Amino acid sequence: MGTLILFSVLAVLPVSCEKDYSAITNPKVEKTANVYSTYDIDWTAAADSASAAFVERFYCSSNRNGADGVFSYSEYNSRGGNGNCYWQQAHAMGAMVDYYNRIRYTDPDQAALIRTYFRRWYDKRGNNYEGNASWRGSTGFGNDFTDDTCWIIIALLQMYEATGEDTYFDAAKTTWDECVRPRFAINRYGWLPWKWTDTGANECTNGPGAIVAATLAGYAREAGNSAEYSRYLEEAYKCFDQNISVMNQDGTLSGIPLSYTQGTCMEAGRLIWKLTGEDGYLRKAVSAARGQMLSKSMNEVYNSENVMRDEGTDENNSIFHAVFFHWAARMATDKDIDSFDPRIREELSKYVLRHASYYWTRGIDKSVLGWGDSYFGVKCYEARTSGTGGSLGAYTSAAQALESMWIIDRNK
Repeated sequence: MGTLILFSVLAVLPVSCEKDYSAITNPKVEKTANVYSTYDIDWTAAADSASAAFVERFYCSSNRNGADGVFSYSEYNSRGGNGNCYWQQAHAMGAMVDYYNRIRYTDPDQAALIRTYFRRWYDKRGNNYEGNASWRGSTGFGNDFTDDTCWIIIALLQMYEATGEDTYFDAAKTTWDECVRPRFAINRYGWLPWKWTDTGANECTNGPGAIVAATLAGYAREAGNSAEYSRYLEEAYKCFDQNISVMNQDGTLSGIPLSYTQGTCMEAGRLIWKLTGEDGYLRKAVSAARGQMLSKSMNEVYNSENVMRDEGTDENNSIFHAVFFHWAARMATDKDIDSFDPRIREELSKYVLRHASYYWTRGIDKSVLGWGDSYFGVKCYEARTSGTGGSLGAYTSAAQALESMWIIDRNK
């Protein structure tokens, strides 16, 4: 199986898992200061610290109150209740894949360990709780919820891209072909329905669906399979058509816009444009990006600038920001976009920089005494209240923001 690299990054600086935070907690003011802090943030050190802690605290490397080989809602699964933690697995895995890509050459021992985590997660089918065997499909990754299935397929594809292991690609493709493709027929518009048991279509489903279909179309074209390429591309078109149908004039989607649907629309349009060269798809992708960054419905004002609004504290809502940051890094580093819009990459870079900077300087206690019980909150500029434990959703969003900032910083 050939490898289509939609996105890859190589670390060029050494990474240390141990860090003396005294210099960061009480830094000297430098002339090269980050605009949001009094010192120049080392994005390698920041991303390494946040992601290493994220994996240690939220990936169950051993049995933790019944959860094993998957991510848990709470740190070390301290509060249990991980039964329905499925679609969140995909976004946590996305952050861990970015971490792996960054360290795989500079810290091979840690990278090798992460690869074992990939495999254990795969063997546990990403914590899929779906009991209906026909919905699970032959791979075991299918679910009644179409969007959940699409998110997991994206994670599998990214694991494949990172490792080159065909097992992940085969599972992704088979899950789409068996568990997702038949569902186009049950929505009257030909879009993907929310669930087998609820045929209504929404952007939460069709955004990630378009990403999967476009990605599989790229692989099919690389393999020289023109029939499969055309079929996957047509499915990507169908999914993206639903996003277009609900896009508001300001680039936001639907009546209650959410950051993760803005992010998937942004990436889906970019991928279809990369495949076809049709500018209309990129135009919608850029509109979705600006809708997130500029719309009052998507942001609150902090220090006279827009930052993402609090979309909710539970594990569904607090992970939304991670999705946008994940895809923002891809658009912000795609230099081909400059010929179409010479400003959007810089705008996205600044938006991610703002959030990553606040996460690192205000959103967590990095002191020696505070670090062990310190967790990111749902707002980038507020740490989680001390003593309340951690949240997979909030911590994934923060770790992803820092990994995305590293990607942007290294691929300007």
